[in-house]
Amino acid sequence: MLDEEKIRLMTQVAIYEKNEEFGSLVLARYYREDYVLLGCIRAVLAATVTYWLIVATYCFYRFEELLKEINNMDYFKVIGKLMLGYAGFAAIMYVIAFLIYHVRYQKAKKGLIRYNRNLKKLIEIETADERPIKKRPVSKPVRVSNSIGGDDPELDAVLSERSNRK
Repeated sequence: MLDEEKIRLMTQVAIYEKNEEFGSLVLARYYREDYVLLGCIRAVLAATVTYWLIVATYCFYRFEELLKEINNMDYFKVIGKLMLGYAGFAAIMYVIAFLIYHVRYQKAKKGLIRYNRNLKKLIEIETADERPIKKRPVSKPVRVSNSIGGDDPELDAVLSERSNRK
């Protein structure tokens, strides 16, 4: 007879596993702090590449003007402004990534809790349904033959001792 509760739980678990195969189930391998920190590091790396590509694009766009002013530039001031801009951009991206990954983890955690609860119920139902397996007693002793292994004098001696004891 089919157990409707068991079928319902198995269906819910299977649907969750299929829909969240690359989402929440992957996220379950991380602690919250590790997941958020990894996301923030990725965001800062992406911000670094993005910022310097924007600076390079600006330099190429204004190349003639920069060549005219190259002798009159205060290099420390320009580098200071670029680094300050980079630090500000990276800090903003870090905060945004922190908020996004923290909220994402909290949302996924709710689904994972429900998924784990359904798995525990399913395991409880499975263990309740299992019946102990009865082992049949062996009625006859097992006979060992030496014809398979070839001629072995030690095996022949052991087999002859066993047959003499019976």
